[in-house]
Amino acid sequence: MKAHESTVREKLLLAQKKEDWEMLKSGHAQMISHMQHERLIHLLVTLAFGICLLIAVAMTLVMPGILIYLLAGLLLVLFVPYVSHYFFLENTVQRWYRLADEIDEKIRGGS
Repeated sequence: MKAHESTVREKLLLAQKKEDWEMLKSGHAQMISHMQHERLIHLLVTLAFGICLLIAVAMTLVMPGILIYLLAGLLLVLFVPYVSHYFFLENTVQRWYRLADEIDEKIRGGS
């Protein structure tokens, strides 16, 4: 992701012809599509972990026990990285949307 983003930023500075912009736009749109799919999958996994975590916390209130506490703790420890990774993916896609807007501006001739 970092390599793609730096390549697009570099080409935004160097490319001159409209054909270059069209090719860059096409490749960047394909990468955005891949990232949107990745983001959706991670959202679903994060939601599943969140629901399991809520169920485990509710279970600790209903029938407290060391195994339930361990399960809730494990799910919490796993949930935090899932949420942070999802936010990373979301922020990356948002940055890439802005890059796509810059490419469109170059295509329209707004250098």
